[in-house]
Amino acid sequence: TTTTTTATRRRTEEEYTIEGGAMGEGGDGVVERSAFELGSPAMEEEERNNGGGGGGVSTMRLTSYAYTTVLLAAVGGLLFGYDIGVIGGCLTLGGFRETMGWPPAIEECGVDRPPEPVQVSFEQGWITSAFMFGCFAASPLAGYCADRFGRWSTVMLGTIIFFVGGALQTGANGVALMIAGRAVSGLSIGILSTVVPLYIAEVSPASLRGSLVTLQQLGITFGILVAFCVNLFVQKVIPRDWGWRISLGGQCVIALFMGVGMLFMPETPRYLAWKGRLEEAKAVLRKLRGSDQESVLLAEVLEIEKEVEEVKTQNSSWAELFSRKLMLTMLVGIFIPTISQFSGINALMLYSATLFDNLCLSGITMTAIVGVVNFVFTFVAVFFSDKGGRKPLLLTGASGMIFGLVAAAAILWTIDPSENKAAANATVFLILFFIANYASTWGAVASWIIPSEVFPIRIRGKAIGLATMGNWSANIIVAFLTPILIRPDVANVSGTFMFYASFLIVAIPFVVCLVPETKGVPLEEMEEKFSKPLGQHVKTCISDLRRRPKKCEALPK
Repeated sequence: TTTTTTATRRRTEEEYTIEGGAMGEGGDGVVERSAFELGSPAMEEEERNNGGGGGGVSTMRLTSYAYTTVLLAAVGGLLFGYDIGVIGGCLTLGGFRETMGWPPAIEECGVDRPPEPVQVSFEQGWITSAFMFGCFAASPLAGYCADRFGRWSTVMLGTIIFFVGGALQTGANGVALMIAGRAVSGLSIGILSTVVPLYIAEVSPASLRGSLVTLQQLGITFGILVAFCVNLFVQKVIPRDWGWRISLGGQCVIALFMGVGMLFMPETPRYLAWKGRLEEAKAVLRKLRGSDQESVLLAEVLEIEKEVEEVKTQNSSWAELFSRKLMLTMLVGIFIPTISQFSGINALMLYSATLFDNLCLSGITMTAIVGVVNFVFTFVAVFFSDKGGRKPLLLTGASGMIFGLVAAAAILWTIDPSENKAAANATVFLILFFIANYASTWGAVASWIIPSEVFPIRIRGKAIGLATMGNWSANIIVAFLTPILIRPDVANVSGTFMFYASFLIVAIPFVVCLVPETKGVPLEEMEEKFSKPLGQHVKTCISDLRRRPKKCEALPK
């Protein structure tokens, strides 16, 4: 019996109607029990058309409408990445520093490079961390709004707020208004970083969910790359006092594009079904999956309806998030994205120009190279998160990042890169090696895939809000501490690298013992992965590293 047939068996006594055409095509799309009874020629033909042999959802093809929906939602990641990448370059631009009331950037480099004035270091920390504070404050609100008003409406709200924040930053005339603009943009990203992965996960089939959710991270890395390139263009081609306003004004352009595009995108079928709008959910699902996959589509409808029925029999509350039943789920869903930020990646993204200037290299130019590496290696996560699994990527990435940070710290601790070109080049290589490992593994898997799929739907909005809140708590600490830590009279760059490597060393045994493999597991069944006693859970998680996932795990048997 195929997976699709098994899923369909649950309701052989009922008739299901899936209304609406795919991509606006005609036809009522009625699927009745008489046409799709178990073992009927119609069912067998449908299964053959979709790959047969138990392929089920794992061979599902998506419509162009579905891909457009996911890609447009991932522009929220581009907004996030652009905001992170653009500010680091602005901190070294002469016109920006003059507007903020700071002295010109220090041109000396190396170990004996004089530090920034203390006040400037603290104001830089506030400008960068204000963005994180806004994200932190909005994250739990985003979860509530996503459950109360819908995923689509919450994404649109975040886009509008981002436009306002970008306008405030572009027109800032001093530190106070810049901090305010960064905080408002942070409110937006706190919303979008919470809801966009949820939106993508809920419009994606289980077999493609990991790859499609990684598009959020791909959007972030592309946004960082675009910001770095814009800053380089402004510095080299438009060396004017107001050039930095062009860099920051790019935020408004991206937000406007996303806002207009979202007007044509749907609400997620799972949210619609959860709110009792089943016919709308079926119509949206049909547009996302296509009209030529009726049996597969029917099976997915049954799974969603089953989940909704179960949710309606249970009352969810904030207190449930801290119950013993969900203890392991919450621990994994919050710890993994939080430790991802303590890897030090945003220390490099936010202050890359300053860090490379300290190494006697062109900060703005090197940030553009960092952006290219970050973007290119994110494709590894896009292609392999649904093939190799989540745990192997997390463990491989953490090991590579630890090596990159520790080796770079050892070089900087013993050799002055300003006097030894080979040492400087080796340090640059190790930093890029660290970024490549992060982008291809933790960037997508830890930050977006794990939080978007481990929580039960009845508490998913609230739980993802808390997970994102933890993520941004770590970001605040990283953004505020880094300009202080890298000062020669504090920890310097080498000590800063060792500080962040220590968190990754702790992460490896956590992933091995407590994080289950979630590749190919339907969202409706995820709670079962965390329902075992702690000892048995640990044994199962460790055995996940030895057990190769089955080719088809998209639907329950």
